[in-house]
Amino acid sequence: MTGAQHFGHIADEERIATNPVGGRVSYLKGQYPHRNRSAALRSSAILFAAFLVVFGLIVWFTEGNNIKAKQNDLAGRAKTFSGSLQLTLEGDASYLGLLAMDRAAGKLNAALFQERAGQYVQAHPQLINITWVDADFFITDVAPLAPNRQIVGLHLNLPEPKRASALARERRQPVYTRPFEAIQGRPSFEVWVPVFRGETFLGLFGGVYSCEELLKQLVAHTQPRLYHLSLSDQNGRLLATMPQAEPVDPHFTLEMGVTGPESGVMLRVTRYQGRADWRLHLLKAISILLVLGVSYALYNLKLEIDERKRAEEEIKKQASLLEEEISERQAAQESLQEQATLLEEEVSERWQAEEALRESEERLRLLLDSTGEAIYGIDVEGNCTFCNRACLRMLGYQSDTDLLGKNMHDIMHYNYPDGRHMPQDECSAHSTMLQGKGTHVEDEVFWRSDGSSFPVEYWSYPQVKEGKVVGAVVAFLNTTERRHLEEQFRQSQKMESIGRLAGGVAHDFNNMLSVISGAAELCKRKLEEGEPAEQYLELIINAAKRSGDITRQLLAFSRKEVISPKAVQLNQQIEEAIRILTRLISEDVKLSFQPAAELWTVLIAPSQVDQILMNLAVNARDAMPGGGSLTITTANIEISSHYAYLHPDARPGEYVQLSVSDTGHGMDKATAAHIFEPFFTTKAQGKGTGLGLSTVYGIVTQNGGFINVYSEPGQGSTFRIYLPRLQESMPAQQGTQASEDRLSGTVLLVEDEEMLLWLTTQLLEEMGLKVIQAQDPLQALEITRQRGGEIDLILTDVVMPEMNGRELVDRIREFLPEPKVLFMSGHTSDNVIQRRVIEDGMHFIEKPLGMETLSRKIREVLAERR
Repeated sequence: MTGAQHFGHIADEERIATNPVGGRVSYLKGQYPHRNRSAALRSSAILFAAFLVVFGLIVWFTEGNNIKAKQNDLAGRAKTFSGSLQLTLEGDASYLGLLAMDRAAGKLNAALFQERAGQYVQAHPQLINITWVDADFFITDVAPLAPNRQIVGLHLNLPEPKRASALARERRQPVYTRPFEAIQGRPSFEVWVPVFRGETFLGLFGGVYSCEELLKQLVAHTQPRLYHLSLSDQNGRLLATMPQAEPVDPHFTLEMGVTGPESGVMLRVTRYQGRADWRLHLLKAISILLVLGVSYALYNLKLEIDERKRAEEEIKKQASLLEEEISERQAAQESLQEQATLLEEEVSERWQAEEALRESEERLRLLLDSTGEAIYGIDVEGNCTFCNRACLRMLGYQSDTDLLGKNMHDIMHYNYPDGRHMPQDECSAHSTMLQGKGTHVEDEVFWRSDGSSFPVEYWSYPQVKEGKVVGAVVAFLNTTERRHLEEQFRQSQKMESIGRLAGGVAHDFNNMLSVISGAAELCKRKLEEGEPAEQYLELIINAAKRSGDITRQLLAFSRKEVISPKAVQLNQQIEEAIRILTRLISEDVKLSFQPAAELWTVLIAPSQVDQILMNLAVNARDAMPGGGSLTITTANIEISSHYAYLHPDARPGEYVQLSVSDTGHGMDKATAAHIFEPFFTTKAQGKGTGLGLSTVYGIVTQNGGFINVYSEPGQGSTFRIYLPRLQESMPAQQGTQASEDRLSGTVLLVEDEEMLLWLTTQLLEEMGLKVIQAQDPLQALEITRQRGGEIDLILTDVVMPEMNGRELVDRIREFLPEPKVLFMSGHTSDNVIQRRVIEDGMHFIEKPLGMETLSRKIREVLAERR
């Protein structure tokens, strides 16, 4: 019994004692009715609570069914929308597959590609363009061409297209890229379809999708009213979105994959909020009313309970005072324990901070020592505060103790590049530090511990603490190697300019030689046999031929000759080149040639053989300043598997060996290991480019061969070149006498040089051919359209205004499917080589044009496929 109940019980007894009847009646009227009202209130609250639970369950089930219906509808619509997108992508991939099949079958040329692909892109706005990438991953064509011309000729270097195209080539099936920012500045992704002809990889067709246009096409076809659509990647980055008609419900959002997991293009479908069901609102309103009723009943019940608790709280106050006193004593003890714990934690934190500081300093030291740049710090007086290993190595010191605390300007920056003394206040790093600024100097020298200097480029940055400059950090690089490379680059540009000049001279000279030799041959044919003028004309023709040899050497020097590999007999080619080699070497160098009997044939451009011999002869001459012997030999060699195993560049098989030996000063193994590297030379500065032997190496490897060098100091050098034997039954290049029979037929002659056009016409008519002249490609196209049935042969120059010879022939094939074509050129423009005007299977004749050579070549072309 509590104290309040006890005092109340005494008071009741006192009331009963003074007035037994009245007190008893008062008790019955005062206590039991109060208990009845409390029980009634509790019963009502329980009934209201039960009713509220029932209504809550109804609302919960109703709203749950509504949410489930929305989720099912969202899933179905999302599947439909993503399926529509996938059908669109599959249709585009199928079209690219058709283009790939036509390309593999040789039915799709550049013009037809532009027509078909351009129309398809126009009809399918989701595609930005369709791109053709060749087997070397260069963009060679794009449709439509006009807005995308800037990407033609570029290499496929963007990371995502490069990855996807390589994967498509490996898998031999279409591959989608991950979304990325296209050159046009719009979020996009690509599909790459590989093209194979048998096992030969020809290239890839790529379709570039605009995410925005793809979404617009989906919205136009499906017209979603209750849903908002957008495209995103796997990381949630938004690629494209449709305008938002009204607020969306983020709880009803679903993403579906449009492309495969490797690409990760996702369709995000979100339901608009819309209007809620009125029945749910009614149920919720009823629930709120029930809650209010129950709350009111519970509130009255709480008032009655609170009255009863007040008496108990009075008694509890006394107990609380006692408990508070006990708690205060316990709190004092806990406070002492907490202070002891805090003291332990503070000691532990200080130890951990010191350990972290040591680890941080160690990481900073490791970072500074791992960089290739030299880095050191100075205070405002210029004394060293720290330095890394690269700084010690470049300055020639062993330990940082050699520099710490010492003035860095006095140690390594005390003189100008010309040797004059530099005071510290004139040092850029020191003066800008005091001003609170950084500096960057590209042309300066620092001094090592041994007194030697080296060129540097350095950067200085001030260290500021609390608004005050306390020092600086200086980083520098040794630029010796970079300056050496810059000098080599300037020398390379100089040689390139000389090569271009030589090529230009050779081109113009070839055209004039064609006129001279052609006119002389025509005059010779007009003379009667035995006339005195015949010998003079013969001298003119021979002089023109020798001048043509000179132009070929100029072309070989400039490395811009149109390369056309042929079956070559090395013995015959070397004998023709010896006349030129004797003019390259000194008179005190004895040149001898030892040809092998029945030497095998090789496949190589004759001009490349001349270039190999000239470069090796010049190297041998420079290695024998006092004279000596230069020996050239040939032999048939069979390389075994054991030899190929010991020499990684070699392959087993039959080879023709070309050896060039000299009796010069030779070289050691360290030098021989680098002689084929570009710009490597042992000659004095300005005496050599370092490109001769690297050119020889490039020509040999280009033709499937390999090269070895054998040399000892003081014992001379021997270069052995191995070229693969030509196994086919292709005859070696030899002079053949042209048939004396006159030719017949009609030739379309295309030449932009008026004088050469007239002379070539005379030569062709002298052979018995009918000639139709065209002075430019457009005129030739018009003539072919009108008189294509009359033309038996097209004789065209390679490089002309408006379009080159190859492009002209491609245009003619649009309405004349299989014309017979003979290309002629003395031009050396980069445009001819880079565009591969001359390829295997095409007929080509070099200028100057000789009547006998021209007649034989025309007869060969006309006789083909008869």
